[in-house]
Amino acid sequence: MFLAMASKLSAPILFSLIIFSFSSQCPPASAYQKVSLALYYDTLCPGCSEFIVHNLSKIFQNGLIQIVDLRLIPYGNAIILKNGTVVCQHGSKQCGLNTVEACAINSMPRNEYFEFIYCVENLIFRRKTSEWVSCLEKTPKQGDFIYDCYVNGLGQNLKLQYATETDALWPPRDYVPWVTVNEVPLRMDFENFMKYICKAYKGSPVPKACQELPMDIIPTKAKPNTKVCGIDDASPATNIRPRV
Repeated sequence: MFLAMASKLSAPILFSLIIFSFSSQCPPASAYQKVSLALYYDTLCPGCSEFIVHNLSKIFQNGLIQIVDLRLIPYGNAIILKNGTVVCQHGSKQCGLNTVEACAINSMPRNEYFEFIYCVENLIFRRKTSEWVSCLEKTPKQGDFIYDCYVNGLGQNLKLQYATETDALWPPRDYVPWVTVNEVPLRMDFENFMKYICKAYKGSPVPKACQELPMDIIPTKAKPNTKVCGIDDASPATNIRPRV
């Protein structure tokens, strides 16, 4: 079914993500200097898609990715039943896409898997979720790896690993997207994540992207973001509350 869906689609959806253009603006950072950035998210949560497409993608465009140790954890607000079944907040389609993106993260280099995830999430954001398979046409060889991962059980294992990691968060997440910098949650101020990265970076020289940010306006208390998906929000797709 996976490949059949791909064959029915025409040319891949075009999207303008520039990954390599500005890499020269920020010199490579050694591993100990890099700032840890983690995004815990759901593939079908509107706030997650928007954050990936309109916020997170910027660090690939301005070169800030060079000082960042990026981790994406596509599990979000799912729960695991006693029989081991994973139930996602927005239904089985979300579970499937969470697994697909987990397989991409596992099988591709960072820039390539982010380009793929950007493509998928951009379609979701534009309410064209059914066209996500077109993103595989850009990387047919990697698409085979993703497909194998999805069907051979590795994807399920990755999903369970992400479940363990997500449920072990302290303090625990209240919603997604849940963004941490050096393991400290940004809570509702997650859209200002680049300022926190620059503030945490101790290397030299200071990246150009950091020099251009107004570092003195990080709020002490961010305003609530109505686009997040709360862990206690019941979804029409499942009619469950994840903590039950």
